[in-house]
Amino acid sequence: MNFKLYTVTLMMTFGQQVTAQTALPEILSIPKDIDPLKELIESQADELLYKLPMDRIVDPGQLLNQIHTNLQLGNSADSDLDMRVVASLDCGGYTVYNLIFQSLPGVYVPANLYVPKGQGPFPAILNSHGHWAPGRRSEIVQRTSQILASNGYVCLSIDAMGAGERGRRHEHEYHGANLGSLLLDMGTPLMGIQLQENKRAIDLLCSLDYVNKEQIGATGASGGGNQTMWLTAMDARVKAAVPVVSVGTFRSYIMNSNCVCELHPNGLQHFEEGQLLQAMAPKAVKIITALKDGNAAFNVHQMLKSYRLGKLAYQQQDSADRLAYELFDESHSYTIEMNKAMLSWFNKSFNYRQSLPIELNAVHMLDTSRLSVLQYGIKSEKIMTIPAFVNREFKLAENKLIVTNGRSTETYLQELRLLLSKVESDRLLSVRTLLPEAGWRRIILETAQRQLIPLLVKEPAGGGKMMHVLFPDQGKQGLNLTEIEQMVERGEGIAIVDLFGLGERASASAEHIDGALPRFHTISRSMLWMGQTMMGIWANEITLVSNYLQQHYGNHKLIVHADRETALAALISSDLSPQQRILKLRRLPASYLPDMTGSLENFNMAVHIPGILKWGDIPLLLALSREDINVDELMPWSGKSCPEKDKKQLLNKVNAYKRKFNIGGTLQIN
Repeated sequence: MNFKLYTVTLMMTFGQQVTAQTALPEILSIPKDIDPLKELIESQADELLYKLPMDRIVDPGQLLNQIHTNLQLGNSADSDLDMRVVASLDCGGYTVYNLIFQSLPGVYVPANLYVPKGQGPFPAILNSHGHWAPGRRSEIVQRTSQILASNGYVCLSIDAMGAGERGRRHEHEYHGANLGSLLLDMGTPLMGIQLQENKRAIDLLCSLDYVNKEQIGATGASGGGNQTMWLTAMDARVKAAVPVVSVGTFRSYIMNSNCVCELHPNGLQHFEEGQLLQAMAPKAVKIITALKDGNAAFNVHQMLKSYRLGKLAYQQQDSADRLAYELFDESHSYTIEMNKAMLSWFNKSFNYRQSLPIELNAVHMLDTSRLSVLQYGIKSEKIMTIPAFVNREFKLAENKLIVTNGRSTETYLQELRLLLSKVESDRLLSVRTLLPEAGWRRIILETAQRQLIPLLVKEPAGGGKMMHVLFPDQGKQGLNLTEIEQMVERGEGIAIVDLFGLGERASASAEHIDGALPRFHTISRSMLWMGQTMMGIWANEITLVSNYLQQHYGNHKLIVHADRETALAALISSDLSPQQRILKLRRLPASYLPDMTGSLENFNMAVHIPGILKWGDIPLLLALSREDINVDELMPWSGKSCPEKDKKQLLNKVNAYKRKFNIGGTLQIN
């Protein structure tokens, strides 16, 4: 025997065993400096962009109807304004009123109304806040409001839902990420809620006898500029607007940094930002852009694309001078010089005080407590938080879900498909097999939508009749290898998959942009803009993998293992494409309904599905599955352990649905 060859072979075998214990083989092996997922998502966005009629002027009526559909807008004027002033502050040339008003039934908005002294009627401006703390009372919003009031304008500033005094503890918090996305799960996204509430703010201004109802304008910076743009397009009463450091292109939102308040589901399937500007013609709109803005979505070059596209409609209506832009050598802000440009634009647009000098020096920052409504007798329970609103809306809708209608299971499943995706489902195109490594078969499933799904397979041995299919929520390198070794020792087969955005298919660019925000903040928003959801993509991939394995291991029982977000995707796959699998779901969310307090970061941004709560929530997903399901560590949004009584309540609800629809399959909650 060649001792040297034996030694080398033994070392290689030992090295493979060590590698198998410390890391699973890679399949795609794409260099780290290449981000194929980013390129794929951006190419999908480009394909949508090329389908839009960018060479002609859109029909504004059709565009506004599409916005109404995409945002699932209701009629916010069904409730009385019920405005209540709780305090007033004399600031010399103007008075600030702290007030609340009803935007939606039972929903009260904290606001500050700045009113000039003297004889009205005055022009009025809605001044929307961005993401600077604490919302409407931030330095930028205060200064802008004071400058407007000092120059003869009534100015109203309100806290957007989830921000300022409308945070979960009635303190300012970031209303994006999972918090704002809870509204999307209910049906109307944060952008839609903001639009409805801002229209009610215009109702309030128009109800004041000292306001000139023909001279209503809107302004705001960053997220406030975004609110300004959508309101100006959707509300005929707004005659002039100055959106600040917020105008770019919707295409530039894809794989860039944005808040969910700037998310318009399915938007890029229908129009670009320049076409939204077209719908505003002939209103007087001035865009303010900062040359040093660090957000790529609001870069001057992106703004110019939208500006030039919007200009076409203004030129057609002989009002080219009513759409303008101004550049400032500033960063992402709303500076005094920008305030001056804004005020000049409104003065010109309304032919108001043009012969008078602009007053910029009468600015005195007030302590935020003096602008509060909670400090002046309004009880915190009066100001509804996002979790409270979502829970209330769900309770109002729940009786209509199943009890009072006769929809069939197929109707529910078809509705679910539409919630998950507005595009055709992906399909398997080809299968590629690479050389085995460390005892694992390495397979690539290529799909019609250019996805490459990496699949590691360990064949069953010794007559084993089980094939475990693992969809790890952190990618395959996050798996417990001890459990895998135990399966191998029992002679059971194993297949391991990295789903879209996970493991080998992760996007370093997206994770960098996400930063401290929940994972998939960037990718999930991008896909929603294009009419897709992460849950829809994952569920479809789980189905494709299951179909492939069923063909090749038809005599083996497929046991699907999934965790957290992938558990939810596996459940959806079971509903839409039932097979003969057993589902072992760990840390499945118990419901999309949030807890009133506690962490909202237990699940990442991949979970969100527009309208899933109105459709029926997770109990209905569980009920519609015809496969056998075992759930371990059922988990609410907060991440806390689920009480036994809640587990029993869920099981009873699911079984009641199953009896109603006569659906088989068992559910065990451990």
